Amino acid sequence: MRRGPGAAERADLPVVVLVGPRGSGKTAALADIRERCGDRVPYAHSDLERAVKPPRAIVTELAFNLSRKFEGHSRIDFRQLWLCLLVKGAQLNQENREKALAQVRDSLAADAEFSERTNKVVDGVVDSVTQAGVVPWWFPLAVSTLLRGREALSWRRRLRRASGLREATPQRSPNLQDVLVDIGVADSGLMDEVFCAAFLADLREAYRGRGGRRKANCVALLDNVDSPNGMQFLDLLLHNRQRHRRDPDPLVVVGTSRQWHPRWGRQGSARSPEQAGLADWADRRELDRGPDSWWYPVELRDLTSTEVVEVGRFAAGTAPFVHELTRGHPWGMREVRIALGDQASGPAMRGFLEHRAADGPSLAERARDYLLQDFDPAQREVLVGLSAAPNLELATRAEVRLGSDDDAGALHEVRTRLWTVLDRENRLALHPWLRRLLLHELANRPDDHPERWVVVHDRHRQHHRENGNTALALYHALALQDLGAVVAHLQRQFEEIDTEADVRPWLERLDLITAAPNRLRTDREPREQVEELARAVPAADGDLARLVAAKWLMSDPLGDPGRTLRGIARSEFEQLARQARAGFVVFFGESEKYA
Repeated sequence: MRRGPGAAERADLPVVVLVGPRGSGKTAALADIRERCGDRVPYAHSDLERAVKPPRAIVTELAFNLSRKFEGHSRIDFRQLWLCLLVKGAQLNQENREKALAQVRDSLAADAEFSERTNKVVDGVVDSVTQAGVVPWWFPLAVSTLLRGREALSWRRRLRRASGLREATPQRSPNLQDVLVDIGVADSGLMDEVFCAAFLADLREAYRGRGGRRKANCVALLDNVDSPNGMQFLDLLLHNRQRHRRDPDPLVVVGTSRQWHPRWGRQGSARSPEQAGLADWADRRELDRGPDSWWYPVELRDLTSTEVVEVGRFAAGTAPFVHELTRGHPWGMREVRIALGDQASGPAMRGFLEHRAADGPSLAERARDYLLQDFDPAQREVLVGLSAAPNLELATRAEVRLGSDDDAGALHEVRTRLWTVLDRENRLALHPWLRRLLLHELANRPDDHPERWVVVHDRHRQHHRENGNTALALYHALALQDLGAVVAHLQRQFEEIDTEADVRPWLERLDLITAAPNRLRTDREPREQVEELARAVPAADGDLARLVAAKWLMSDPLGDPGRTLRGIARSEFEQLARQARAGFVVFFGESEKYA
């Protein structure tokens, strides 16, 4: 935003787009920029989602706000744009050019409320056209070319074709009022283009001459630029910038979007907040992409565990639970903070997603409704089913999907809406906070639902069993609470360990299987639940059964919020170390992780 010496030769400025899923803090970021601008930096803000706004309405709203008086800046006069507004509001006669010209003259000379100002605006426009040798609200053609001769007739014919004017040639020679008539009767698309060009030309004019001493560029803060009207406006702005490369406009655009647009390049190529900067954009910019070279997507990431502590102000020991539950999703963290109050982490949190304020919906229901409001009901149903698998590659295999017309649409939307992350193996997966909420819905589907918990997980188990992927088959077996099958398999694998090198694959398999989701009761103490689960397994395998049950609950933030099972895990790993034929040092090392 800063302007220093040589501002007239200022480098190009990108259109920054803050991207992230719903609730990632994009609007809050704009609010922070707005606060930092204060009365010192000219800024304008517009939410492009709340109402349908054609580009000319967006331009007018921005100009209205930027024309306020800011400290250390002379007021920006949008003379060309106000003139366009004047002729647009006159509702010119499209059938009779003489009548349209008369309407323009009346509007310019006899506007009851703004007649004095309007006449000054017209005089100023005529003067600026004469002095600059251009008509800045349209193409940069010389006045003598634009308003006279064959070029003028060609230009006016183009406007008439776009607006549906009769083909009759005007009886009077072309002049400024003829140009205004052509603008006033133009169709909607052409009117949008004229308004956008006029807006940018006025900004460039305001920073010329003595205006070059202005200390800061103007700032346009645009929430939800991914709306159809928002993208249309920015397309017009960037095409205009491309035509005026030698005369950069002094406008910093910061927009927000909760979905990815192909115009920005390959999804996943956005910069992080730590990487972002004007120099970074200039270095990475691909000039051969024309108007698309101006885009600069910056992806807002989730909060780290440290940031959750700093921002959330949670009670001691609660921040890790909140981060594991939400992955640091800002909106989710805030909602959990509100629901928790000053409550410390503990067993009571196991039923946390069912927390209700008064007689309202549960936290899980409110969160799903907020985060998934961009998806239709059929797509939401698909997403609930996809949550059963650990990643989207496994979730979308034809053998485990019933297949419907909604599947492809839901997959496309969840990716485009930025609700996917890369897991530890660099595979695409649902965002953990969203998956948590979807699994909660899957677990609570009624027993007569065709895609209920048992049906979905059993279909996955059978598929992996038939394809020889035992670990994944057992992942879903554990989700179905078949602890016996899991323990029996792991016990056989444990007995086959002959060298220290065999221990790590066994531990990785244990981690994969025990990462399975669960729908266990949440009104029980975690230690009691572990013992109850272990009793369903033969006593000879009791130590391993307790380890599997403890790790299974601990893999779920809601399984053991108070972290009471770490002692069981440590004790059972020590027991395995004593029993192992090889690799006991590795097992002891694993136990120390739970100290």
